[in-house]
Amino acid sequence: MDEHLADQEGELLPYLLLADVARWAQATYASEPQAVGDVVDWLEVEYVRAEPAEKDLIGLGFVEAIPYRPEGAPLLARLGPELTQVADDLGLLTHPGELS
Repeated sequence: MDEHLADQEGELLPYLLLADVARWAQATYASEPQAVGDVVDWLEVEYVRAEPAEKDLIGLGFVEAIPYRPEGAPLLARLGPELTQVADDLGLLTHPGELS
């Protein structure tokens, strides 16, 4: 959060923050799967309870920032059912250019 605020001159930009969280999760998953899993599980629960604007924030801010397979495969596989559906809707569960 501190790094995000410093980069954004003190302004909180939720979509960019969640994209930062996705990049952190991607980079950290292999070494700290429990920590990343806790964040992913929390986002899954919040997504299920969220209003449409918050669903968009989680889906587009976090899920859309996860790389395509094969690079993003471990993190994509760790998503819960709702966020997995978001990833599928965004085309992240296929290779770029691959037909689903």
